[in-house]
Formats: sequence, structure tokens, C-alpha cells
Amino acid sequence: MTLAANQILALAPDPASAKAGSQLSAAHYWSNLGQSDAALWGECQGSGKTPYKTQVDLNGPAFKCTCPSRKFPCKHGLGLYLLKAAEPALFKDSAEPQWVSDWLGSRQARQEKKADTAAATSTQDPALAAAQTRKREEKREDKVDAGMRELQTWLHDLAREGLASVRSRGQGPWDAIAARMADAQAAPLARRLRRAGGLLYQSGLRNADSLVANELASIYLLTQAWQRLDSLPSALQADVRALLGWTVSQDDMLRQPGIDGCWQVLAQATFDDERLRVRATWLHGGPDARWALLLQYAAGAQGFELQLAPGTAFDGELCFYPSAYPLRAQIRRQENMRQLASLAAPPCGLDTLLDTHADALAVQPFLERHPVLLGGLVPDAADHGILRGPDGRVIALHPDFRHPWHLLALSGGQPLTVCGEWDGRSLLPLSVWHDGRLLSVDGDFV
Repeated sequence: MTLAANQILALAPDPASAKAGSQLSAAHYWSNLGQSDAALWGECQGSGKTPYKTQVDLNGPAFKCTCPSRKFPCKHGLGLYLLKAAEPALFKDSAEPQWVSDWLGSRQARQEKKADTAAATSTQDPALAAAQTRKREEKREDKVDAGMRELQTWLHDLAREGLASVRSRGQGPWDAIAARMADAQAAPLARRLRRAGGLLYQSGLRNADSLVANELASIYLLTQAWQRLDSLPSALQADVRALLGWTVSQDDMLRQPGIDGCWQVLAQATFDDERLRVRATWLHGGPDARWALLLQYAAGAQGFELQLAPGTAFDGELCFYPSAYPLRAQIRRQENMRQLASLAAPPCGLDTLLDTHADALAVQPFLERHPVLLGGLVPDAADHGILRGPDGRVIALHPDFRHPWHLLALSGGQPLTVCGEWDGRSLLPLSVWHDGRLLSVDGDFV
């Protein structure tokens, strides 16, 4: 399957790569173009004597190029794929060159080795593995326990003083308690505390005090949950541990029972989290029409392992992480990637959203973002910070949303179906279903 141009650009690691790839999507840059059922390939003349050999695995999509770029996919891979989308007649069906078939073979071998490793791990002595794991867990739990007691004391002191009085001391106290949480091996809490301090001192938002107070209340609730961890349901215990930094390996996840079905890729957002880039992809489907969140991490210019473009669908099997309200998942099997012809799920209204969100919070009170497909939304031409529902009720746009004009231009005053994240107070739009197509409104690709 060949993606559309906007979907290909959504795979770019940054705006500069998207721009450079677009510039290379002209036929005169390329030679020895070809295609098979599995791949595209071509040679692009760079500044050196030898042209760069570029290839795309259409079943991924996945990219490989002989250029020295550390970005993934590089501008040559993007340019080749964009050229295929714009001028498919240039790519003649032919036998794969050796350098292409070798690469495809190595990808297949890695996948088989991964499956063999998972099978071998499952045959290890479970009692011995469990004992070793428990010993490590107990040591870490002691560190986290000490850190959480210290954090709770800090929050009590802050509550007595009030946010207004603590402003005069600047960012220092927030960075200090965040460093203590990092020492206690609760890195996610350290990031949340630093962000809270940044909101208070650096954001300039009019409602910064309210946002910080809500965040601190959620963190305090987490400290209470940790103290009562043994009394919580096992699924909610998994949520608390995940929020404090416990992880489940991908191999362990992929050994869990999976859910088969058709999964639609409805939204995607890429953002920075300190030294990492994070890509969050929202899927919807399966036999029970559920949401799934795929999180991928990359450092620096490193690319994301899996490339999924909004506006596509695939048949596959997903394994969900343990949670009282399971959303995060890993893909065990993916095949038959295709363009999205229609939305399988009908959009909901505001009342349904509020009811669903309330039900989710009742079982998982730490839920930070809730996926939603809302229909009948009209951007307000006078106030770009709100959307209006079919009944005229106002929905606030999230402060991080940077493209209200894009929504207004797409709408033209007519209702839109918006896919995004709801935090209980505001909506962060990520994509829009418009005129039979799914368009991304996150980042710099529209």
C-alpha cells in the first residue's frame, strides 16, 4: 500500500526533514527506480560521487538509505516515497536488486529472532526468575517509599504556605524535590514536579495557579495510593506502579493474550519529554470497538521503530498493558495496511464524552488523557480558544493547541468531527475527519 503525501510527511522526524524530503520528490533527482510487492527503491545523487541507495519496505513502512544522516527516516527515504505517491508510473515492477532483497531478508530474520528469543525466555525456570525479580523490586520499593514520604511532607508544607507565598522562592524548590524523586527512582514524578514549577513561573498562562493546583492534587492522591497499595485492586496497583516509573518489558507484554481485529490509526502526536522524543499514536478498533495507545520513544535524531500514519487501517493483534482502564498497548502482529475509507466508530456528543470520562475516572482516577471522537464541532470565529457543540455548548481548546486557524479553515463554519485528547477541562485536537479523509492537525504537518 502507498500512503498519501500528508501521511508520508507525518512520518518525518522533524519539519526540516519533511521540507527536505518534499524538495527531493522530483524525478530528476532519482535513477534506477523500481518496485516490487514488498518494496520501493531508487538511487539519489548527493554531493558525492556515488549515489545514495534508498529503499522503502511497504509492509512497514520502514526505510533504509546509505546516506550518512542520523535522522530516520531521512530526507531521501521521504523523497522516494513522496515521488511514488505523486508519480507512480515512474516505478516499474521488476526483480528486487540484491541490496534490497538482502535488507528485506535481514528484517525478516530479526523478526524471527525476536520471536525465538521470546519463546526461549518463556521456557526459563519461572520460580527462579520470579525470585530474582522480587529481590530487585523490594530494593526499589524501599527507595520509592522513602521518597514518597518526603514528597508528602513537602506537599503538606506547600499546602500550608499556599502557592502565592511560594512564588517568591522561584524554581529552586521544585527542582530540588524533583531531584529527590529522581534519586528515589520515581523519575515520572520528577518530570511532573518540574513541569508544575515551570507552569507557575514560566508559562504566563492566566489559569496557571489552577493547573498547578490540579496537578499537585493528583500527585498527592498518588502518594496516598502508594501508601495503600496492597489494598488496591491488582489492575490499579499496576497503574500506580507505572506512574512511579515501573515498566513492563515489550517482550513480556507480547507474551500476554492479544486482541485481534481491524485497527484504525486515528491520531498521532510527537512531543519532547526532556531528553527523549515521544510519539503517541491512537488506534481504535477490535471486536469491542476500543481505544489503544501506542507509545514510542526515541533519543536525539534516532527514528521510531514502528511507522504508523494517521488515516490508515490494518489487521492485527494488540496486547494491552495491565491497567484498571487499559489503553496503552503493543502491536504483536500487523498486516494488510490500507487507506482508511470511513470511520468505523460513530462520533459521540459532549454528554457521552462526559459520561465516559467519569466512568473511566471512577476506575482509574489518575487518567491524564482520554481519547475521544467528537462530532458536530464548529470552531468559534470570534474566540479561537473554543469550539461549539451542536447544542451551542462551549468546549475549551487545550492551551497547548497551536492550530485554531487550521480548524477554522477546514470547517468554513460547518461542523467537524475531531479526534483528540480530553483532560476533563479542555480538548486537544489531533486530527479531523473532513471530506472523507483524516487530516492531522498536530505538529507542523496538516
